[in-house]
Amino acid sequence: MTTLALLGGTGRTGRLLIDQALVQGHRLRVLARTPEKVHRKEDDLLTVVPGDARDRGAVARLVGGADAVLSALGPVRGGPPDVMTLAARHLVEVLPEQGIRRLITLTGAGVPFAGDQPKAVDHVFRTALRLLQPDVLRDSVAHATLIRESGLDWTVVRVPRLTDGPEGPLRVGLVGQIGTQITRASVSRFMLDQVAGREYVRQAPAISN
Repeated sequence: MTTLALLGGTGRTGRLLIDQALVQGHRLRVLARTPEKVHRKEDDLLTVVPGDARDRGAVARLVGGADAVLSALGPVRGGPPDVMTLAARHLVEVLPEQGIRRLITLTGAGVPFAGDQPKAVDHVFRTALRLLQPDVLRDSVAHATLIRESGLDWTVVRVPRLTDGPEGPLRVGLVGQIGTQITRASVSRFMLDQVAGREYVRQAPAISN
């Protein structure tokens, strides 16, 4: 039985990761600043670890005994502007100390990677993000850079606009090769598939429906 550690489990994508991980029979450790916001707490396979992703000690407690780590952290209105960066910094330090190699993290398609072939709509999106939400873009890019430069077996999953709804057919490629939206259920499924999958190790696939 695989033990997974999850950051961002109280968000809309994180909640689906919890649901799908438990259905698949994984043991799950979830970090939460507000433990009562974690759903499915009654499940014997789920352990809530109180703490903040910006706290190195909390991250270390979370990942202890895990086989792989997933992060669905993202910007929160009115929240700290550097949570993804600090969490990434702690993860790339703590995981090697605990002998953990696999890290799957989520970010937006506005984060560039080598090989992207952005279309006009992608340039518009990135420009709007840079002008309207510069803190979000800086945090997302810095977090992805820290992870990419680590020696971990990482996968940075990049997504366009997130929507609700069931899983749909997936398109996987680079920015410029995917569509403009994806359901959170599809994202969760793809991230969990990467726990055992090796196809996208040390890559940053962009995905859409």
